[in-house]
Amino acid sequence: MAKTFQPRRPVAPADAPLGVRPAAGVLGIAKAEAASQKPAADAQGDGTLMVGAGIFVKGEIEACQTLVVEGRVEASLDAAELKVRRGGVFKGRAAVDSATVTGEVEGDLTVRGLLTIEPQGRVSGTIRYAEVSIRTGGQIRGDVGLIPALVADEDVA
Repeated sequence: MAKTFQPRRPVAPADAPLGVRPAAGVLGIAKAEAASQKPAADAQGDGTLMVGAGIFVKGEIEACQTLVVEGRVEASLDAAELKVRRGGVFKGRAAVDSATVTGEVEGDLTVRGLLTIEPQGRVSGTIRYAEVSIRTGGQIRGDVGLIPALVADEDVA
């Protein structure tokens, strides 16, 4: 028989504003409403892992389509998409199809498609990409260049 988790105090639904807690009598209604609505980023349905502000994750991330970082991640990652939002930090090794950086990325980053560095975004380390877009205020430093296979293809053409 599976055990179910029963919170000791009311918990706000995931889409409630920060700091909002429903009254004890409203909790059942809030749970029912939250259950009837499909979240925009369903971690089980679309392969999105979101590391929120104030959260630290360390290790190897597998079977993830999209990693959204608002907190701090020290890991190795192979995914379709990496999004590091303002205040977020990713350190480690990542190989992704696309990346959008508004926070900070440090380490080995290989982007098989488009690397976008937004204003206030910082990327440092060994960076390889197929395409890059750096908006005014974005920073990139380190060993930076095209993916080696792409450079060889251009030399032939």
